Amino acid sequence: MSPNPIRRNLHGAIVATLAAVVVPVAAAERDNASTQPAPIVVAQANPTALLPDRPVFVPQAFRPLERGVRDAAAQSNEALRRYVWRTRMIYNYYYNDFAAGE
Repeated sequence: MSPNPIRRNLHGAIVATLAAVVVPVAAAERDNASTQPAPIVVAQANPTALLPDRPVFVPQAFRPLERGVRDAAAQSNEALRRYVWRTRMIYNYYYNDFAAGE
């Protein structure tokens, strides 16, 4: 077998092209990073000072994963039926679990 000179030339051209593109981009990113000021981070803040005196109630009525099915149920039973059918292989929801009384 004889070596294929075209293949070697092609690999060399690819490496040269990548080097010509990557080096200026990396240098430009390094220059941009040095000219911008560092972000200010407040690590000494007392987290309890930010909270109010009374406890904050955050309603967690349902899992965030159920947002789509709950939105469909809020629209109508038909929208819920279509959503459950469309996502049956993903979430395996049951219509009767989310449907309002008909």
